[in-house]
Amino acid sequence: MANILIRSDEANAAATALTLAVREHRVSLLTNTLAPGRYDFNYFGAQRRAVLHSPEELDPSSARVGVVFAEGESVEAGMFSVLEFRKPDLLAVIGGGISAAVEASETAQRLGFDASNILLIGAFLVGGDASGVTAEKEDVLAGFLGHETTQAVRALAVATFPNLALTDASSVALSSVNALFHVPPMILNAMSVERGDDIRFYVEGFGDAVCKLLLELDADRLRLGAALGRSLTPIEEINDIYSGPEALPDHTLREKTNTPISTQAVKLPSSFQHRFLAHELRSFFAPMLELGDILGVDLPTTRAVVRIGEILISSDVHQEATSVAQRFLRLIDASLLLAR
Repeated sequence: MANILIRSDEANAAATALTLAVREHRVSLLTNTLAPGRYDFNYFGAQRRAVLHSPEELDPSSARVGVVFAEGESVEAGMFSVLEFRKPDLLAVIGGGISAAVEASETAQRLGFDASNILLIGAFLVGGDASGVTAEKEDVLAGFLGHETTQAVRALAVATFPNLALTDASSVALSSVNALFHVPPMILNAMSVERGDDIRFYVEGFGDAVCKLLLELDADRLRLGAALGRSLTPIEEINDIYSGPEALPDHTLREKTNTPISTQAVKLPSSFQHRFLAHELRSFFAPMLELGDILGVDLPTTRAVVRIGEILISSDVHQEATSVAQRFLRLIDASLLLAR
């Protein structure tokens, strides 16, 4: 059993906290959504009771795990909140793509925390919110930001999050499932976003044209990964593995996306400032484009999407993205960079 301190206001963080508590970990959630106490919630179709604790109630003698969500939330602020209570043996940063890898590494250096004990997790671990958990993701990509992670820390990561697929952190940062699945529907359903239409994001909002744009963006991503010496897994393969029992063999990407029960209730946002566009653009696609420019890799679809995204969010993301891309390159193994 681990002591787990989670910092996030994300609905998925509440679902993650309750899931880990049901699995007999001692969990505290730093949030505006759930206070310490007993909660009855729907756990894969069954009613279960979970107990959330205050940070002061965590057992100082047991292994300590901190969790920060990076999907539209500040990694720096999250890490500071977690480290303020007690230094964890393992710190997991969930989501956030390229910018999260950079921010987590640099924040660790400022706070004197060993980056080898930071695990970058590429996507959400479960599907759901404080009312219920409907799905658990499988083989979620994850990697440590440092190069000297001990076996004990690796074992703690696997014991706490058993459905992880450990790889290198830079490949995780370049494999944002959320960014690839969020941005195309936001752009191609722009009029519905403006009108605030009541449509389901992954159903009515996710048609064949959205899938075509998603796959072209993924082709850019795979070319960029190759230039960085990374053989990245195509998004369709990642999605099939990640979806677990909800995956549909021999179906189209649209059919696979339209069908899962865990995403049926997600609605199309009514603002372009929503994290589905503004955050994903800044944290993933804009830095990806800048990496391509630095490395001389043509990313035509990414370039178009970033420019359209800038128009929709009324913001120039170039300068910030250039800085993130340059700092991300410094995180990657120098020998691979020299081999280009």
